[in-house]
Amino acid sequence: MSSSIVAGQASLSRDTILKVLTTNGSVLKNGWSCGFNNPVFAEIDLNNDGTQDLIAFDGFSARLNCFVYGTNGYEYAPEYNSLFPQNLEGWVRTYDYDNDGDKDLFSYIQGGIRVDRNESTISTGLSFINFTMQINCNYSGTNPNLFVTRVDIPALTDIDNDGDMDILAFSINGSWIDLDKNLSIDSLGNNNQFKFHNVPGCWGYFYKEAVSNKAVLPVNTSCSLLPAHPFRMDQNNFDSGSAIWVEDLDGDGDQDFLCGDKVGRNLLKVENCGNADSAYACSQDTAYPSNTTSASMRDIAAPYLIDYDKDGDRDLLVANFNSSGEDFNNTIYYENIGTATSPNFNYVKNRVLIDEMIDVGTSSHPVFFDWDGDGLKDLLISNDGYYEGGSFVSKVAYYKNISQGANHQFQNINDSIINFRSLNIIGTRLAFGDLNNDGDEDMLVGDATGRLSYFQNIGTATNPNFIFSQGYYQNIDVGSDAAPQLVDVNRDGLLDMLIGERNGNINYYRNSGSISAPVFSFETDSFGKINVGLGTYGIGYSVPLLYDVNGNYELLVGSYKGALYHYNNVDGNLLGAFQLLDSTFQNIKEQTKSYPAMNDVDGDGKFDLVIGNQSGGVVLYTQNNNNSIAESQPENLTIKVYPNPVSDFLNIESIAGQQMDLYTLQGNLMQSFTIGSGLTKIDLSNLCSGVYYLKSTSNYVVKVVKL
Repeated sequence: MSSSIVAGQASLSRDTILKVLTTNGSVLKNGWSCGFNNPVFAEIDLNNDGTQDLIAFDGFSARLNCFVYGTNGYEYAPEYNSLFPQNLEGWVRTYDYDNDGDKDLFSYIQGGIRVDRNESTISTGLSFINFTMQINCNYSGTNPNLFVTRVDIPALTDIDNDGDMDILAFSINGSWIDLDKNLSIDSLGNNNQFKFHNVPGCWGYFYKEAVSNKAVLPVNTSCSLLPAHPFRMDQNNFDSGSAIWVEDLDGDGDQDFLCGDKVGRNLLKVENCGNADSAYACSQDTAYPSNTTSASMRDIAAPYLIDYDKDGDRDLLVANFNSSGEDFNNTIYYENIGTATSPNFNYVKNRVLIDEMIDVGTSSHPVFFDWDGDGLKDLLISNDGYYEGGSFVSKVAYYKNISQGANHQFQNINDSIINFRSLNIIGTRLAFGDLNNDGDEDMLVGDATGRLSYFQNIGTATNPNFIFSQGYYQNIDVGSDAAPQLVDVNRDGLLDMLIGERNGNINYYRNSGSISAPVFSFETDSFGKINVGLGTYGIGYSVPLLYDVNGNYELLVGSYKGALYHYNNVDGNLLGAFQLLDSTFQNIKEQTKSYPAMNDVDGDGKFDLVIGNQSGGVVLYTQNNNNSIAESQPENLTIKVYPNPVSDFLNIESIAGQQMDLYTLQGNLMQSFTIGSGLTKIDLSNLCSGVYYLKSTSNYVVKVVKL
């Protein structure tokens, strides 16, 4: 149905404060965050407080999200997202290659490795400068970029303990490990540049089988029998799709090898019985860590060793690294109960971090619908599917609106209020409307095939019961990925239908029937002359959201690239070209397949947006400034706040005067003050223990810090 909203220019900002509760009533700490499908984890200090925070990069959707570590563990910090380099691809790694105290960013670039040097300071905040990386390939006589692929994550390490960063990666044929040794210290006297040399031979004298994630070890097991130089084995087991990590796992001073690979669900460990200068594989564990619940993913069990619990030793995270793999139980946490030099990993749980956020598997499609008829719009989220038992299953998650007075929140009631397994429908997108004029709303379901299914509500407005009534509804087929909206487009009192699709155009079907027996007649597949597809690729995933602003229709369109397109000049022009007001509405870009749903979630009379994405999470944008977090640019991060947590006095360092406001979690203003440049001490000793939000405003730029 269409919604009428308050007129005027919207001012939407990301909201991470409005509460989302679990089924047992506890608060989802990072409820309105991002969702994970194939997260690549890396440590980096985001807020310059000396503690390593966490970034998670979904390679398939090219979506990077930031988590700051504080007293409550890792908390979603989207204000840092836009400070990272744009157009990252494939995977990310962090490593302080220039030994300046902050970790630099490495990622895939076509045929090789991209480097963005960390140039953060207190005055500028987090910032990066692109730096091109080159390798001297001794076997080719040229200087191409070091070869890696977007689906093979290399290992960055100082393999020989000489002070500069070396790289290990699968060879170009995918069977053995290449060592690319950094000679910058030796030849240049510093590590501010890169001078790599490809060491001929296979590192560790082993190669990996092509049909399973298992190593073929050398015959000799005595280090004294090593040949003078490594050799290349005549194997050609091409195998693309892996993630490797090297770490001293037994405290003997040399690097051991971990590998997740697409040919096996397991995590492989290969022990190095050589030394720092000459690795030699002597044993393997194909079910690592075998002393506890072994790591397993449907496709690639990618390892990441980080100090997750900040106890001084590195723990083990294992996550799915494949766009078609496990998308729900896909982040395993192993605590290191040993020491930093002799780790002992103990299984803690699956779904680490992801269990603190809304996540519905692959591709979230939110819609607001009053499920229980209490007058409050609840949040339903359908999806492309969850990976379960070898196939994808589409379900609908139900988050009940339990707001009371000024306390606005949603609670997870059921992750599968509707399950489409028996009907074999995937890629579901929902629309609601009273299609038979019986006083309750029925449901249309668009799917991946481009068709619609009709589910009649045989229950009531307060207790719905949707039963499958008709597949291939009214013979409507838009090709693929049908995203329907039921709305009175021509304002004749009858529900019409708009349908987005994979190609990026919007289909308009006019209701030529009656209020109790609709007949949807095709009008155009180019509603508004709109197409949000990516040129020749023909990928758009358009999602129409037609809404009323004081008697005039406006249109938002979700898209594959993650932006929202904003149009007007709709009324009286239904077969003409609409006016494009903005191709990045409110600067919102939820990387890959944005899916908008509109409602006033916080009771201020202004519309808010919940937006789904390819990674399965949902983000919230409200017009409530007290709850909003701006995604600032680097030059706007001009404050440093410490200590955090704080007991009595808070230190604030700034290069410019700023207005500061301190709010409770509920949005109540506690203190306001203005700071100048330099160091300012603020007395907070009169506050009760708890979590607060410090909001700074300078030149209309807003930054929020959680205390």
